[in-house]
Amino acid sequence: MSELPSEVFELPLLADLTKKQKSLLEDEAYMEVAPAGSVFAHQGEFTGRFCIVLEGGVGAYREEDGVTENLGVYGAGSWIGELSALSNQPELATLRADARCVLLVIEPPLFKQLYRKHGSARSRFQDLVDATYRERSLAIHLRVAPVFRGLPSSKLKLLGREAQLIDVADGDVVASEQDQADALFLVRTGAVKCSATSTRGHERIVSYHMANSSFGERCLTGNRTWPGTYTAIAPTSLIKITEEVFQETLASDAQVLERLRATADLMVAGEETSSTSTGGSVIDIVRPRRPASDQLEIMVGRQSVKGGEALVIDLHRCIRCNACVESCVSVHEDRVPRLSKTGTRVSAGLTLATSCYNCDVPECMMACEYGAIRRDVKGQINFVWDNCVGCQACTTACPYGVISMTPPPAAAGERPRYKRHWFLQTIPFLGKYFEGLRPTGEATPPDDENPLGGLRGDPVKGKAVKCDLCAGLPFEACVYNCPTEAIGRMNPEKLFVDNDD
Repeated sequence: MSELPSEVFELPLLADLTKKQKSLLEDEAYMEVAPAGSVFAHQGEFTGRFCIVLEGGVGAYREEDGVTENLGVYGAGSWIGELSALSNQPELATLRADARCVLLVIEPPLFKQLYRKHGSARSRFQDLVDATYRERSLAIHLRVAPVFRGLPSSKLKLLGREAQLIDVADGDVVASEQDQADALFLVRTGAVKCSATSTRGHERIVSYHMANSSFGERCLTGNRTWPGTYTAIAPTSLIKITEEVFQETLASDAQVLERLRATADLMVAGEETSSTSTGGSVIDIVRPRRPASDQLEIMVGRQSVKGGEALVIDLHRCIRCNACVESCVSVHEDRVPRLSKTGTRVSAGLTLATSCYNCDVPECMMACEYGAIRRDVKGQINFVWDNCVGCQACTTACPYGVISMTPPPAAAGERPRYKRHWFLQTIPFLGKYFEGLRPTGEATPPDDENPLGGLRGDPVKGKAVKCDLCAGLPFEACVYNCPTEAIGRMNPEKLFVDNDD
């Protein structure tokens, strides 16, 4: 047990903690002494620590467009790191000791226990932390929502002033299916699931929204209903901006409001339409007999075919030309293949290619703490590149190894070289035609539109990528360019059809 001075519990922030919370604080919090000039965190760094200043002063210095701004000094009784600890967001400024400092350090798990709502009443700890969050961090935090990308800071501050901070308990309904969508939500911490009722009356999971994910952009498009019922699946903290606030706050700037509506229209259209078409290319193969129980365990027990159609290779037709992988490389600007021919063997003649299965319960999304993975109403899992920090949590969580990482930013200046097989050059429409082709809707904004001053992507190992069904193209490159039609999409159930007749 750490020895904390009794004065610590007299601080306004900690004075009203419960007996249990004070015990946790004594057990898990610790003191840290830093000499003058020490840097606690650099702008853009992910620390997660919540620190209360007991002695001295911590200066906050934010650099933007080559200019360093002094945001102020946080003296005794103040705190730093609420955004990072609560929502796992990077520091908004470089934090440096302007004099010898004594800090009480609270790691994220403990912070969330202190912040968590107990009973129906909010605690003083929550109120004070939220007041600071609203003043210092809310406007910047809004930018993790894709619809706000590039919105001027002045407009975000206006929206932030009118935004509501609400808490919902596990099982609470945030919005109901077919009700009018009247607000946009950003998840600060916790998780929300969206489920819709199928034609047979069964619940169908549409999407999950973890911390730093947004939903409800359709409220900006007019006459839109919720595509499902949104229910908290854990104690959850939300930022809510109503349609009325959008109208009143941005009424004087029709251009900005129209820009938001146009972006929301694109997002909703992307959710409500199929992301691609295979161009009618259907794999026609001799299907194996129903597999034995151990094979069923691989296919169903390990859930390798959940979430839609699977990408299947007919090994009897495959001539090992590698055109599928190389065509995948050709249509993606980062030159990283989304496809691997090494997968789950279904039978002697069939292999499930290593490609995204768009799982019903996507473990990659559940592991992401940066709002970088979204799901549309068609079930397609998509990445929000601007929010990806390269932490690789999704690659670790994915049970099928279908997520890859792009080259790190340091190597971005030199385009990765990928040697084509000689056979690829003989296939129509490939070669130079696809060289450098980038699917629409995946453009990465320039650094000056980065919501965190260009630092969000600096300390990372690359960006996460996976099969996107060649979004923006009228076909899937791997399927379209296979010279023997050995690869294609199949309903997994058809893999088990007997062929006795």
